[in-house]
Amino acid sequence: MKQGKLQIAGIVAAAGLSTRMGNFKPLLPYASHTMIQSTVASLKNAGTQHIIVVVGHRGDEIARRLAGMEDVKVIYNPNYQEGDMLESIQLALQTLEDGWDAAYVLPGDMPAIATDTFKRVRTSMEKTDAWVVFPTLNGRKKHPPLIARHCFPSICRFCGDGGLRMALQQFDKQTVYIPVDDVGCSIDVDTPADYAQLLQYRDHMNPTNNI
Repeated sequence: MKQGKLQIAGIVAAAGLSTRMGNFKPLLPYASHTMIQSTVASLKNAGTQHIIVVVGHRGDEIARRLAGMEDVKVIYNPNYQEGDMLESIQLALQTLEDGWDAAYVLPGDMPAIATDTFKRVRTSMEKTDAWVVFPTLNGRKKHPPLIARHCFPSICRFCGDGGLRMALQQFDKQTVYIPVDDVGCSIDVDTPADYAQLLQYRDHMNPTNNI
């Protein structure tokens, strides 16, 4: 990995069915927009220059919501009913043009990650030879990992169990961990209780905002 200013892309996986949630997560209200718009906006606010959003279920609706956002590309995962997040990430990596040095990866239901978390992860990669950088909260790995281009071919070939977590373990010796004080990087929305927690956290951090 070259050191210095990196060209950073973002990958957002939003192809799932939201079965456990009961409502379609990407289009749930959040901070006067939708969850998927807010997740993409968090990447853009951190200086991410190109974002790929992978959709499946109700993909046309997501695409319409994102149509006005610059530097955002929507691609379709036709196997969204049977596939997993890793498959969506593999599709995105295969479409990511040359010239991008690394990519943040996160699911579409994590709109509360702080801008500073993205920037600290990026700075760590720019200053080191890391191939992967994870933020950590209380010693546990969190989203979004920043993954260097060196890793893309191996991730795209990975077909074992364990999803992205296992695909990234092969780069363990080239991985750096950055402690952060950001509860937002630990809140993903799988259930109605998770959604309530997310909104409560948002109201705590931004008392003037609501859904």
